[in-house]
Amino acid sequence: MRIQHLLLSSDGYNRIIEAEKLEDELVVPTTLSSPSAGQGDNAAGHRVVVKKHYCKGKYYAVALDRHAASNEIDDVIDLLQPAPID
Repeated sequence: MRIQHLLLSSDGYNRIIEAEKLEDELVVPTTLSSPSAGQGDNAAGHRVVVKKHYCKGKYYAVALDRHAASNEIDDVIDLLQPAPID
């Protein structure tokens, strides 16, 4: 089962990146148009630590590439509706 990681990106383009397992860090691509977004190597972007975020009784995998308050993270979860971590 694939795990959805919510990325709050510094470029303002918040998105969900899927991976085979719960990752400790995600690679944030340098370009949004890259077809391999989220699957690149170190040359393709920089690494962002993934943390578990609790929202409405469930945990989510969230990577913060910028500062975000807890309520802002909750709002993005409501908007993008990633799958929670089991």
